[in-house]
Amino acid sequence: TDALNSVARSLPALWRAEKVQKKAKKAGFDWPDVSGALEKLREEAGELEEAVREDTNVAEELGDLLFAAVNVARFVKVDPEDALSIACDKFARRFRQVEASAAAQGKTLEEMTLAEMDRLWDEAKKQEA
Repeated sequence: TDALNSVARSLPALWRAEKVQKKAKKAGFDWPDVSGALEKLREEAGELEEAVREDTNVAEELGDLLFAAVNVARFVKVDPEDALSIACDKFARRFRQVEASAAAQGKTLEEMTLAEMDRLWDEAKKQEA
């Protein structure tokens, strides 16, 4: 407690999760390496899938998954806020490409099926590679 209570609740959640985990590590409560953190991430993904199927505790299980993802980020020395920001930028860039490709076909996204949009998404990914 006291160690964890010293982490301000007013911090952004990703930053707070990282600080809480660092405090727990100082007390010796940590995985020996990233493999334990990755396994926990997989476990939490499974629990989230179950919660979604059963429509119970979805927010709690999603929070657990995000917390586990921050733990993996800590092990691999990646700032989770930076990683999420990069992912948002990448998504937006690809989405704009999907919109442009649809427009080049004379369509709006609203007129397309998800399968058609997925094909355009895959093309956008290939163009970035």
